[in-house]
Formats: sequence, C-alpha cells, structure tokens
Amino acid sequence: MKSFFKILSIVFIGAVIVISCDSNPSLQKYYVDSKENNEFISVDVPASILQLKNKNVSDDVKNTLETIKKVNFLALQLTDSNKELYDKEKLKVKAILKNPKYKQLMRLNMGKGSVSVNYLGEEEAIDEVVIFGSDNNKGFAVVRVIGEKMNPNDIMKIAQEIELDGDSSQLKQLSGLMSSIK
Repeated sequence: MKSFFKILSIVFIGAVIVISCDSNPSLQKYYVDSKENNEFISVDVPASILQLKNKNVSDDVKNTLETIKKVNFLALQLTDSNKELYDKEKLKVKAILKNPKYKQLMRLNMGKGSVSVNYLGEEEAIDEVVIFGSDNNKGFAVVRVIGEKMNPNDIMKIAQEIELDGDSSQLKQLSGLMSSIK
C-alpha cells in the first residue's frame, strides 16, 4: 500500500510540473520582452489617468471604467529597415492570440490591415481585452485593457468616451503614432 501512495505521489508531482510549465507564450511575456527592444513603442497607462470626455454617460459605463486597472500599449512602427522584424513579430502576436484562452469578440479586415478584439474571462465578466491592429504600410499595435469583471458592451462605449489626463512625452508619442496609424 505504501508503494502505491509513493507512485501516486510521484505521478501527481510530475503532472503538476508538466501543467505548470506551459510552453505557450503569453501576451504578458511578449509585452515585457518587446519593451526591451528599442524598435517598439510601449506605454503603460494607469487607470487613474483615464477619464470620460462626456460626464453624462450611463452608470454602467462609469462602473466599467472603475473596473479597469491599467492599459498597456505596444506598437511597432514599420520602416524600410525593420520589415523583417515587423513580419516576424506580427506572426508572434497572431500565434499568441490563437490560443483558445483568448476568445474573439470581433475582427475587421480593411484591405492592407486588420483589427481584432479578443478577451480573457467570461463573456459577461471580462478580465482582459486585447486589441490587435495592423497595417502593412504603417505597423502594428497591441492594446491590453486589464481589469476585473468588465462588461464588453460598456468597454466598447468607453472606447469612444475616454480621454487621457496627462501631458507626458510618452502620451504625446502615443497620440502621434495613433494618428499616423488611422
């Protein structure tokens, strides 16, 4: 009987090790690794500087804004010298988002570019929204909206009503990049 429990313990420990060593790359790891590369533009926006342009929005939208903890922005602007890097990195992000844990909310194809919106969590209680947009002439951007039990309908409303409260050089750079990607 003791040997049965020893074998069972060894199998259990082995299973825990295999499960904990997930070989799938995560978006968080990709984001951290890419921030170290000077080709990328990255901005971390705390929820405290997100404000609504229109103060006359529904309580649901206001409550959803309160569920947002932070927003991560990562972009790679396409240049003549980094086309190979762009192609490689774009494939990496697409592969990460193909993981079944990311559920697709919507996808738009616009000729030279595309936008996809994915999420983690339950349909009515989202923990992370990932917006991945790419343009084969300008580059790509990944926006992670990290929160807790966010409502997807209200997230889409907030996207139209949000403004950044701040005057940092990173925000100006981000604003300039966003206007060039549109």
